[in-house]
Amino acid sequence: MNIGKRIQELRKINNMTAKQLAETIDISPSFISAIENNTSKLSLLTLTHICEALGVSLSEFFNSSLSSIDQKLLSVIMELPENKKYELLDFLTGLSFTKKK
Repeated sequence: MNIGKRIQELRKINNMTAKQLAETIDISPSFISAIENNTSKLSLLTLTHICEALGVSLSEFFNSSLSSIDQKLLSVIMELPENKKYELLDFLTGLSFTKKK
């Protein structure tokens, strides 16, 4: 797995610049750039902070069976109250079964 590329994908999905991510977790923007370009290693603690800032768990970060956007959707859905999950399910079900004319 390319950790730097994965961080960059998740950061872009969150509409976050490298500078914003760096400020959120109190590291330098140049370090974020180095991580994303795979020219620097990072600690598990730093990766944990990055994941928290990007709204994904470590297990979601390393789950390669789902795309970045799918993982972000799942993270957002998991935070919804139960009644909102049902509303979203109804809405999505309607979208996926809409007949084309």
